[in-house]
Amino acid sequence: MKRILLTASTLLAFSFMACNKPNKVNPETQKLNSTEQQTTNDMKSFISIFEIPAIEFSRAVGFYQTILDIKIEEIDMQGTKMGIFPSEGQMVSGVIVKGDGYQPSADGVIIYLNGGDDLQPILDKVELNGGKIEVPKTLIDEENGNFAMFLDTEGNRIGLHSPN
Repeated sequence: MKRILLTASTLLAFSFMACNKPNKVNPETQKLNSTEQQTTNDMKSFISIFEIPAIEFSRAVGFYQTILDIKIEEIDMQGTKMGIFPSEGQMVSGVIVKGDGYQPSADGVIIYLNGGDDLQPILDKVELNGGKIEVPKTLIDEENGNFAMFLDTEGNRIGLHSPN
């Protein structure tokens, strides 16, 4: 029950933050009549929100701020610490979370963070900041670019992707 309340609270927090963003949805495409079915083709991204579990919250926030060169906003929501990734201009929102029911793991779903034009500068900072590179920068193919994988300071397996 706590996890459901926390997830609902997280969604409300993201909704609140998104209130300042202009709504660019065309009203004609927003309405579906009862005989139409919404398809996944209408989605801009299959991912909406990601959560990265943390045990040592400050360490995790510092790690991601340093390797991604971003500022993470820290909040406390009903006893759960959350570090909110910048979402301006992003299609996906992300948070670092420390709370009941959140356990870092290298064995579950893997998210791939956007490595910008070239993921190597980010990858170069991983081990210097307490992470461990599991798969170095690797060419997928010329069309799909490169990927890499690392373990963060909490033990989560995270991927990076870039076109170069």
